[in-house]
Amino acid sequence: LDGLAVELVYERGKLVYGSTRGDGYVGEDITHNLKTIKAIPLSIKIEPIPEVIEIRGEVFINKSDFKLLNKDRMKEGKSIFANARNCAAGSLRQLNPQVTMKRPLRIYCYAPGVIEGDIQFQSQIDFLHYIPQWGFPVNPHIKVGRGFSFIKNYYNNIKSLRNTLDYDIDGVVFKV
Repeated sequence: LDGLAVELVYERGKLVYGSTRGDGYVGEDITHNLKTIKAIPLSIKIEPIPEVIEIRGEVFINKSDFKLLNKDRMKEGKSIFANARNCAAGSLRQLNPQVTMKRPLRIYCYAPGVIEGDIQFQSQIDFLHYIPQWGFPVNPHIKVGRGFSFIKNYYNNIKSLRNTLDYDIDGVVFKV
């Protein structure tokens, strides 16, 4: 996805902190703005609830939502945004969460960080299959496979879908 990478930190099931990836060591605290995104659960309610869990995701704006947002801004005599990625990133860095709340931000979660407590995942795909139960959105195009032919076929499939997706992508990511 072409958006802004974020990390959501939950303690005893409550969202307590959200940040950008920053420089890889220190990110920006954007908790108040992440809490305005409807797709991000403010709490985890289904047991088992980890003592601490970090969930990584990408915040983005759909192409169709971006067009409507710019259309509305033009009607209001405001300047339009250059692209959806910068709009999403800027929206999360707003000082006023009321502004962020009005933006059509979405998220797909893709990886765990630290996990402490009574839940373990055997693999990243197990994690991705489980977290929708907690309310976290996961990209429906994620697949598991083996070998070069899988990689080649998956790449070609996404390449053929690229222009029909309602969000921008940089390419595909393969994890080995």
